[in-house]
Amino acid sequence: MQKKEDRRVIRTKKAIRSAFAELLSEKDYNDITVTDIADRADINRKTFYNYYRNTEDLVKDIENEAICTFDTIMNDLKAHNILDDPALIVTRISDAVSSNLDYFRDFLIMSQNAALFSRIAGSLKQQIKHMLAEQDIMDPLKAEILSIYITSGTLSVYREWIFNGEKEPREMLDEYLTRLTIACVGEALK
Repeated sequence: MQKKEDRRVIRTKKAIRSAFAELLSEKDYNDITVTDIADRADINRKTFYNYYRNTEDLVKDIENEAICTFDTIMNDLKAHNILDDPALIVTRISDAVSSNLDYFRDFLIMSQNAALFSRIAGSLKQQIKHMLAEQDIMDPLKAEILSIYITSGTLSVYREWIFNGEKEPREMLDEYLTRLTIACVGEALK
């Protein structure tokens, strides 16, 4: 049985992450120090070191949490037949991005974080491909192409939307991506 994390620990980690996200919007990742993060989070450096070895460890923890969030979304989708409602894929990805918008806004802007984008896209792709293969109604090559197209395309649109200042309403993106996804699934089933 996994032990529930103390609320103070959760609050402190959240403060550290928020401070890090704020600093990312102000300076280059390589220029951010533990002291900067601790000062911004209003904690001492020792408290930071209780949770993380260095800034790279903090980044890795944030990346792992993002991957876990998207894995949870896809595990939830396994209970549904995504071919009956392909819009669920877009809706769930959109909800994950929206619920963590501040994080994605600041963290994905980091130039070196193409790795995070690739890890999320790769994880989603594998899970969608697996779900399509389980339903056994699509050629494996089509399932591979469709899973790559849906995940990379959807995540890329949201990333560009964030980079360009979120000018359009997110609901408009969701609607358009949903229509594209439904069209792609329909084409792949031919």
